[in-house]
Amino acid sequence: MPLLKTSKEAREIMENFRRRTGIRPNLWARAALGYSLSLEAAPKTVVHDSEGTEFQEQTFFGEDSAVLLALVRQRLGRPVNADEIGGLIKLHVERGLRHFNKEYERLNRRGDELLLHFIEQCSPQSKVPLDYLEKILPPPAQVDSFPVTLELGPDIKSGKVLFHRLNGPGSAPHVAIMGRNGTGKTRTALAFLSRIVSSTPYAVPFLIFDYAKGDIAANKVFVNKTQATVLSLPGDPIPLAPLSLPHRDEHAVQLAARRFRDTIRSVVRLGPVQSERCLQIIIEAYNSFEGGTPDLDDLSRLAEQRYADDGWSDDSLLACLREFTTFPLFQSTAEGVEHDFFRATHIIDIHRLPEDLRKLAAFLVLDRLYNEIMSLPDAPLDNDGNRQLRFIIVIDEAHHYLPCKQPTLENIVREVRSKGVAVMLLSQSPDDFDQGRYNFSREMGLAIVFSCVLEKPKMLEAVIGGKINPRHLSQLAAGVALTRIPGTDEPIEIQAWKP
Repeated sequence: MPLLKTSKEAREIMENFRRRTGIRPNLWARAALGYSLSLEAAPKTVVHDSEGTEFQEQTFFGEDSAVLLALVRQRLGRPVNADEIGGLIKLHVERGLRHFNKEYERLNRRGDELLLHFIEQCSPQSKVPLDYLEKILPPPAQVDSFPVTLELGPDIKSGKVLFHRLNGPGSAPHVAIMGRNGTGKTRTALAFLSRIVSSTPYAVPFLIFDYAKGDIAANKVFVNKTQATVLSLPGDPIPLAPLSLPHRDEHAVQLAARRFRDTIRSVVRLGPVQSERCLQIIIEAYNSFEGGTPDLDDLSRLAEQRYADDGWSDDSLLACLREFTTFPLFQSTAEGVEHDFFRATHIIDIHRLPEDLRKLAAFLVLDRLYNEIMSLPDAPLDNDGNRQLRFIIVIDEAHHYLPCKQPTLENIVREVRSKGVAVMLLSQSPDDFDQGRYNFSREMGLAIVFSCVLEKPKMLEAVIGGKINPRHLSQLAAGVALTRIPGTDEPIEIQAWKP
């Protein structure tokens, strides 16, 4: 009996990857299993055809059957019967391969780019020096218990005040707050953060990107209560070097250059020629500084010189790099930049920047922090399974960021849970979270939904349960929101705040 037989689509993906990279299909299938097992959400129970590649147990598992089967059991949370192992593995393999194929399409259908992308995902944890990690790590919590509890408000029907354990076992620490303008998304988020600061017996710093109006940065009561440092761009450069490399070798430079290029093209439309041109300019900037770190100003000046020397016409890439000089975003590396984002609370007010630069400023900070987050040791667990919460990333007006297909933002939401990092996304509608190639809502441990326009009720139903009436949702009273608490299958209406 075979272990599993993939779908026809999965076979075509593996064969294409074999031609492009020389890596055998069984290794791609195992990699897909590993990737899928790393995700917070379980794979959907989808009926796939069985017209693809047949894998025998020895071919698929090799010498690692005990380890891989243990991971499958751990991810499922219960013992696995022999007759269901093949079906479970198939669901994971199919999901993983489809994700790999989307990344392959995003990377211009280049096998070398895909392999470099996977190397990048694995490399940071072993490349950042220990002494640097000790500098950026938050101080150890001087307590033995780590629960972080949010007060959601009273249940409209029963009047009982409901609470949510943000960092409890079996749930992602991420929060989605959704609702049209004026429904109280920001108000609710700030109330949550204030409660964390006042009631958690250890420090939990957070970073807020204030996108639209600068109203969070201007909220003196909140700033004082949370002891936040406000950075208002342009004018207050961010104390971080986006092109810094804690460990430098040929691969590190290549990977960093591709990350930066991918961030640029997630916001600015670049054709194949511009994309390759951008990559080469970044690599040249690194090489020009030998062991040092180039600034964005250095990158802009180098681009100006290359365009002039080679007779290239001005284009969207050069215009973007010029903006970095017009609106300085980061401190000069000559100042010996060492950030303290993991040790203190910051609000970065970007609302006065041009729209593309707002997104680029946020994405460049997230790029740098993601590499450091993934280099950290896993956050400790207390006796009840609560994981110490080290840091919270808050993205206001997230509907401006989510459609950009920026890989780092997706990676952060998927991968940082074990590091003690939570993400809070504030957006206008649940529809904003489903971006086709990636559905952010599936990684949210808590969803708070105020009055909004909803076009995809099934997506929201998968998050908070029950049947959602879009008309009823659009007519929710001020301060009333839908949510779901652990152990329930239906949405609950809560009074999140009172008018």
